[in-house]
Amino acid sequence: MKISLTPTSMDLRRFALLTALGLLSAPALPSADGPDSVKPHRMISLVLLLSQPRTLDATAVASAVSRGWNTPVPESAISVIPPSFLVNSALGNYAINSVDKPYFADSAKLADEVKDPAIAGTVREHRAWISVDWLGNDEKADLHVVYQHISQALVQLIGKDTLAVYSPDTDQFRLNDATLTDHLLSPDPLQSLIPAGLSNGQAAGNTVTINDDDPQLLAAQAEARKNWPEFMKAYQAREKDQYFAVKGRILEGANVEYMWLQVTSIDDTLVHGKLDSDPETLKKVKRGAELHMPIADVDDWLFSTGKGESHGGYTLRLFDALAQAKAKK
Repeated sequence: MKISLTPTSMDLRRFALLTALGLLSAPALPSADGPDSVKPHRMISLVLLLSQPRTLDATAVASAVSRGWNTPVPESAISVIPPSFLVNSALGNYAINSVDKPYFADSAKLADEVKDPAIAGTVREHRAWISVDWLGNDEKADLHVVYQHISQALVQLIGKDTLAVYSPDTDQFRLNDATLTDHLLSPDPLQSLIPAGLSNGQAAGNTVTINDDDPQLLAAQAEARKNWPEFMKAYQAREKDQYFAVKGRILEGANVEYMWLQVTSIDDTLVHGKLDSDPETLKKVKRGAELHMPIADVDDWLFSTGKGESHGGYTLRLFDALAQAKAKK
């Protein structure tokens, strides 16, 4: 499942900020199309989802970025264009936005499509947001460093009203807990975030592991295979904007990892699709890679309906139940 902002809103937001800083010299919006390159329509940003609106001013923003970057950023370096604060610093140009409305165009509908119940609740319940956006357009920029700068400023803005952090570029969440700040200040701030829908049991920062031969897992996989005709029937009658995904083993030499593919086509023996997340052990592929999977290797499937419902996800439900049981211990 792909969760994203309404594209027009996101593009206009970036366009307005770049124009205000005098950084936009061509009609196309500079953004990125890979982990280390910059091309149109990518928002390099982290967003705090808030339980209630929060008031910021230039003084508070200057103080936050100065603490986060451990270098003085005077208030005179902050340009205020409500609801945005544009920061012109030695580390680059960034925008801090404070908006008193939900981040997503239709939070309630979107929440119904999110498999993780805690994340779904956050999407549904948040009432405001604060983000730190990168406004650079250097194709050679190291985005790992950029995300470090974003995170260093963002952690200074985390408060009791913070429900979660969201990455619009990678479509990942992490709920606010005692470890959030430490994770965001790590060398790779995105590493601890989890995909919005296909989280493989990593709910609210709790990792659940299970053996391949666990009876519960084998039963969930068997149920998914038994009901495969339901998936195929829905796929053959699919409508625009429906989401279809399958999970199974991806081989790379001696390495094996079970991952989700967002389906692009299905033939007699193979499911073709795009890798839904970055692998942990595989080295030659990354999120978005186009792969295929034998239908015989599919051990779970999932599809959404136009009514905000989802079907399948047998192993996901198992991991959800295990994660909730773990959290209660």
